[in-house]
Amino acid sequence: AACKFQTDYERRFVDSVRIRLPRLLPAAGMREVLIKKISSVKEKSAYSRPLVWGSVPAFAVLGVVIAFTWTVTSGFSGLVNQAVDQHSIASPVEVNTSDSEEVEGWFREKVNFNVALPRFGHTKKIDLIGARLSHLAQNRAALIRYRRGMRNFSLFVLSDPGGSLSGTSCQMVHSRQVCFSELRGYTVVLWRSRGLAYSLVGEYAPQEIVEVLASAQSF
Repeated sequence: AACKFQTDYERRFVDSVRIRLPRLLPAAGMREVLIKKISSVKEKSAYSRPLVWGSVPAFAVLGVVIAFTWTVTSGFSGLVNQAVDQHSIASPVEVNTSDSEEVEGWFREKVNFNVALPRFGHTKKIDLIGARLSHLAQNRAALIRYRRGMRNFSLFVLSDPGGSLSGTSCQMVHSRQVCFSELRGYTVVLWRSRGLAYSLVGEYAPQEIVEVLASAQSF
């Protein structure tokens, strides 16, 4: 598990740099210039002079590392925005059913992880509408739609991307840490369970979302 976490970390770092940096062709003669520079540095003592602003490559690399530290150390980076975007678009479901077990079975042939849905209690009257495939945080995800009264929920389930949960505040619900963010009038709740990451998006205040999760027999 530790090796897999480290491998995933390094892959996210490389992907983050590759996605954000433009691919540029070097100027003519650049290779020869670099070889000469490297050769001259090798001939000098490592402490012969202090690092100066002329050392552009060193500062460029440092800038990349600083800029992408949060992105690569937390796979949840950017997830909140993406979850709100997909919830607000409300794309049609691919499987239309109110049966949680049927939805879980449908995803077994679609994703490489076991989609386990929360079991909401009857007191809050949360209706399952259906589900579809989605992508979140550059990973394939399961998207499940719920409705309570006239308002909708979107639940995203994906393999745990690692790192710290994102959110403006966190608290314990049923002995599980959940973290909240509010964006564009929506509340997004993140938590992890059994190697999976969950993101619940709804048009509710955080306290109402807590009540919804608290009503679940398991989540």
